[in-house]
Amino acid sequence: MPLPVRLLARILPVAGVLPVLGIALGLPVLAGCDDAPRDLRQWEASDHVQPSQPDPERTAAEPSAPPDPETVRRAVTALWLERCASCHGAEGRGDGAQAPAQIADFPSAEWQASRADADLARAIRMGQGLMPAFGSLINDRGIAVLVDHVRGFGPADSGDDASAADAVE
Repeated sequence: MPLPVRLLARILPVAGVLPVLGIALGLPVLAGCDDAPRDLRQWEASDHVQPSQPDPERTAAEPSAPPDPETVRRAVTALWLERCASCHGAEGRGDGAQAPAQIADFPSAEWQASRADADLARAIRMGQGLMPAFGSLINDRGIAVLVDHVRGFGPADSGDDASAADAVE
């Protein structure tokens, strides 16, 4: 037998199976073509625009019960040491390793009397002088407890029992 005939004889059984295999595999795929498209719409650029306000159904709910005071104290101390103490010092005396010259001495009664809580919150949120803004990193509750923490460095007889953190709740 010449070479092309032998080759054709070997290929023919396989070639005969290929159409059957193609039909067997293709029919289930083609059967799905009768279905109408489900929820198929054209993509628009507005599909990827970020909303200006978060969707309340997709945001985390606020905890129903406020944390206990000891948990808040530990958290604000950790926040202070992480974000503030490098300049303001662990005790708020302005003696941190990265403190610029003439930074506030929070324990000073004179300094404490000269600043309103709203001024302190604004400085934390928006920054002031060489101090960077933390408003994008610390939420309003965190800023309020930091204000209370700064007030805690001052004299114990401030006479004001209300705290900035209470005002946020």
